[in-house]
Amino acid sequence: MRDDYLWDRSGPPDPDVEHLESVLGRLRARPAPPAWPEAATTGPAPARARPGVPSVFHAAAAALLVACIGGAWSLHATRPSWPLVSLAGAPVVGASPVREGGRLAVGQWLRTDASSRASIAVSDIGRVDVDPNTHVRLVASRDGHHRLALRRGTVRALIWAPPGQFIVDTPSSTAVDLGCEYTLHVDDSGAGLVEVTTGWVGFEFQGRESFIPAGASCATRPRVGPGTPYFADVSHRVRDALAVIDFGSPTEAERRAALGIVLAEARPRDAITLWHLLARGPSADRDRVFDGLARLVPPPASVDRAGIRRGDRSMLDAWWNALDLGSMDWWRTWKHGWE
Repeated sequence: MRDDYLWDRSGPPDPDVEHLESVLGRLRARPAPPAWPEAATTGPAPARARPGVPSVFHAAAAALLVACIGGAWSLHATRPSWPLVSLAGAPVVGASPVREGGRLAVGQWLRTDASSRASIAVSDIGRVDVDPNTHVRLVASRDGHHRLALRRGTVRALIWAPPGQFIVDTPSSTAVDLGCEYTLHVDDSGAGLVEVTTGWVGFEFQGRESFIPAGASCATRPRVGPGTPYFADVSHRVRDALAVIDFGSPTEAERRAALGIVLAEARPRDAITLWHLLARGPSADRDRVFDGLARLVPPPASVDRAGIRRGDRSMLDAWWNALDLGSMDWWRTWKHGWE
């Protein structure tokens, strides 16, 4: 930001200073004009203030403004921030173009247009590349906890920190990195899609959870949360059927038909898809999903049909452990990141 704005408002404004002006402006005093006595028609003219000498009120107001601006700059300077570089075009932070040596501070928005891209260093734990037409904000950055908010657009994250340290909020779900590389997209409606390249990502919304491994994807919708994870090589019939089950408003017959497609085409690696359907689907569907998952991965001795019908969490966790995807106890360890 040029300093001219602080003196004569001729330069581009800093978003933090604009916000401060907006807040202080609402507190401006607006007293009623004083009732001055009628000027005397005779006698000496009243004394006039000497030009160029400010009143006590003006001096105090000027001192307050300087103090507030200084405080704003001090706050801006001490906020955590991440290094930021432009990869193409003219991405902006607030209203200022990203320049060499730029940084994204906590609370600031980075915006790219149709022809611009940027890259953010996530503290010392990874990198996030920002695609065109993306709005992303740095929410928090401290040891063990780094958080972005993706309003719209696409980001590509590569994180090498221990699981649970990097989080991205979207309008419909929270994505928790579990040591991985992934792409996260959000459209103008707030609907999203995560595609995992390596490692795992956890998706959560109001207690609805999805665990997405490398090679798999998972959609999410506002007011619903994450859908059922699926591997990228499933058929379009399966993808469409999952969209009906997860986000549609199907009749009972339509839901049963969609579930039939998923069960009929499920391969051994699709056991993770069936497990999610078993964990969150309506009780009326659990017998069918139980049989479909049992064909792929037999349930442990501690798991029975009656317990699955009533949604027994310990049995669901035990069956997850039998999928050879890691212990569910490990997943629960990182749930604090979603909270």
